[in-house]
Amino acid sequence: MNSVAERKTPSIQTAFRIPEELLSRVKREAKRRGTSVNAYVLEVLDRETRVEWPKLPKDYKVSQEILDLQCVKEWKEPTEEELREDPRMAAILGY
Repeated sequence: MNSVAERKTPSIQTAFRIPEELLSRVKREAKRRGTSVNAYVLEVLDRETRVEWPKLPKDYKVSQEILDLQCVKEWKEPTEEELREDPRMAAILGY
């Protein structure tokens, strides 16, 4: 998977407070890795907040018990548009 810094997504500039000692450690680690502080912070934040969704086989049959829990009467294959709009669903279903 591409790092956050490599993805072509819009970015915003923000500011937050950080203890000097922590900033020193972040700068030191970024330098050790040969990357910018910004790229290193993005990498850490992305890694620590990413949710890894399990992938199910495309032929996975959802049990009636699960369908009942979710109040779904019948499984409907998602459209390509639905998969584009909800990457989590695509990841879970293995698309």
